Amino acid sequence: MRAILATVPVGARSVADVGAGDGQLSRALVERGLRVIAVERGAGPYQRLCRAVAARGVDCRLGLGLDPVRPGEVEGVIMAGMGAGTMVSTLERALALRHRLSWMVLQPQQADHVLETWLNGQTGHRLRRVTLTTEGGRAYKVLLVGAAG
Repeated sequence: MRAILATVPVGARSVADVGAGDGQLSRALVERGLRVIAVERGAGPYQRLCRAVAARGVDCRLGLGLDPVRPGEVEGVIMAGMGAGTMVSTLERALALRHRLSWMVLQPQQADHVLETWLNGQTGHRLRRVTLTTEGGRAYKVLLVGAAG
């Protein structure tokens, strides 16, 4: 989680935490002063997330990927703890939202090359920084992605 937090751009104001899980990252982002929309897709995980962040001012939403977030509602997105293929399909489904993002922090759990190849295509975004980190004895990449241009 530290590497993800360290990758969020300085001065960031709002973010969607997709697949927010237990809300630890969402809580840490609120403590840094960001407005956070935390998204979970299953009813049970969503209810646990809402209980965990209820007093922290996190906006909890139930839905798949970025579907519950409207274009222009956040300037950035964090997706961590899921496979690269899931990230790509989530971002492809959210074309209107994706093109209004200033930044994305992505931490694929597997097949990171799939995500990097997709980003190098005609997505309107470019890879700005790659950080290697180890968590729980496993190595991961944390990608900072920004709008092209």
